[in-house]
Amino acid sequence: SALLLAGLLSCSGGSQEKQVDLSAFAKSLQEKYEFASYLTEMTPEYPYYEQDMANNLPGLLDMDLEQMVIYMTMITLNNGEFSMVQAKNPQDAAKAAEIFQARIDYMAGDGESPGGAFYPGPTELWLNSARVVTQGNYVMLVCGDDCDQIVEDFNALF
Repeated sequence: SALLLAGLLSCSGGSQEKQVDLSAFAKSLQEKYEFASYLTEMTPEYPYYEQDMANNLPGLLDMDLEQMVIYMTMITLNNGEFSMVQAKNPQDAAKAAEIFQARIDYMAGDGESPGGAFYPGPTELWLNSARVVTQGNYVMLVCGDDCDQIVEDFNALF
């Protein structure tokens, strides 16, 4: 019965999530798809890192994340971006997904007043070609012409 118990434990080990290198995936996206040339990787070395992160993805820096890869466009002519995190638990993954969805909602605007994307083309992109997708504790925001293919690529990692 000890062998049976060990077998049950290994079968129920669904908490062992597949490890995905988000930085490597981000690099592969940039090689495979076209993004705006002014897409900026948000790292602590970026001069306005904390300010821009607080303004555009409020709450994300307050989270204790396993991995965080953020590529944003910091001008009003925003033709797309992508961000990915690996949270430590499902609750934080859900919170990250909410933060990412709030980014999309803000950029797209409310139909009455312009959003952060401001111009018609980028606004259309944020309205129709932006997605938030979650796989376990991994969450991705993508906005771009190839968003559905990028979502497929992301889902194929798991």
